[in-house]
Amino acid sequence: MAKFVSLLDDETLQSLVEALTESGQAVSIYDADDNLRYANRTYQDMFLGDFEGPFTFSEILRHGARQGIGVRLDDDVEALIARTLPRRRSVPRKAFETDFLDGRWFWIEHTVLPNGWILTVGADITALKHNEKLLRGAHDAALIAARTDPLTGLPNRRHILERLDEMLAAGEAGLSLAIIDIDRFKAINDDHGHEAGDAVLGHFAAICRGLAREQDILGRMGGEEFLLLLPAACADEAFGIVERIRQGFTPARLAAGAVDLPCTFSAGISEARPGDDRASILRRADRALYEAKSAGRNCVRIGT
Repeated sequence: MAKFVSLLDDETLQSLVEALTESGQAVSIYDADDNLRYANRTYQDMFLGDFEGPFTFSEILRHGARQGIGVRLDDDVEALIARTLPRRRSVPRKAFETDFLDGRWFWIEHTVLPNGWILTVGADITALKHNEKLLRGAHDAALIAARTDPLTGLPNRRHILERLDEMLAAGEAGLSLAIIDIDRFKAINDDHGHEAGDAVLGHFAAICRGLAREQDILGRMGGEEFLLLLPAACADEAFGIVERIRQGFTPARLAAGAVDLPCTFSAGISEARPGDDRASILRRADRALYEAKSAGRNCVRIGT
């Protein structure tokens, strides 16, 4: 089967030029000295406007910078020209995306011909970029939702334990943690309803975030149990921080009945030791929490 050969007679060339002129893609041809030899209507609207020349690559960029049209510049136009000119013919073909001052995005294909002339074809990808932004936002929101406890807005069990694993793996000096448990939480739910229990959990989360240090990380392990990570704090320093939170744990306001509900918590603290993993450091903190509960609740104990 014979291969197709383009018939480049006058009619074909005229039709080709007319098609390019009306195309929604931005098409331009620059000669070897970077003089603009051809620009279709879309390219002219994007880069030239009412510009009267000289129609060189550098002057067109300067015109755009003066008039606020064309591509968005990250730096001074002269710096852009100085950086771009030596590289315009460094490779036979390249493609890139760029954004314009009018908010549009274009995918640009840049082809260097054997005689040093340059063909550029730009396709409007604004809609694709918008969809990409929406998808990225949805992806980020899904990641946040997967790591966040919806009731308190705190890191959920999976996320807070991942952070603990990261800190242990990094060997952070002076890492301590506290397992915190709201006292008699079942009675709160039984006597006042689950909405009251939710209010107490949200109230504790807000109090703890307000009284902990900026670098401390609080997460909800589940139910009424929380995990507080305390980097750069020995056991005694961690005790002081958790004790400050305990003393500042004011009664929770139940909006439905305008009732102030007294609530307390117990906590067990553990400081990281060489060779600790998640299970070993949490085990010591859990034993300390049990000691706090056995001591009458509403207190803090350090694990040994």
